[in-house]
Amino acid sequence: MPRRPEPDALARIPTVFEAGVHKIGCAMDRDWAWTCNVDGVPLGQRFMTQVEAWEAGVREAARLDRGAPQP
Repeated sequence: MPRRPEPDALARIPTVFEAGVHKIGCAMDRDWAWTCNVDGVPLGQRFMTQVEAWEAGVREAARLDRGAPQP
C-alpha cells in the first residue's frame, strides 16, 4: 500500500485570523487534520477542513468575549 504524502509544508504553517481582539490560528497537522487555537490556546479538537477549524475558533472567541463559562 503506498504511503500517503506528507501534508503540504505551507498547510502546516498556521494561518492567523483576527476576530475582534482575538487571534485565531489554524494549521494542518501530520495526520491531515486541521487544528485551531485562540490567542495561542489550543481548542483540543481536530477538524476535517480549515473552515470548520476557523468556525470553531470564531465561536470560542465569541464565547470569550461574552465571558461565558467553558463548555
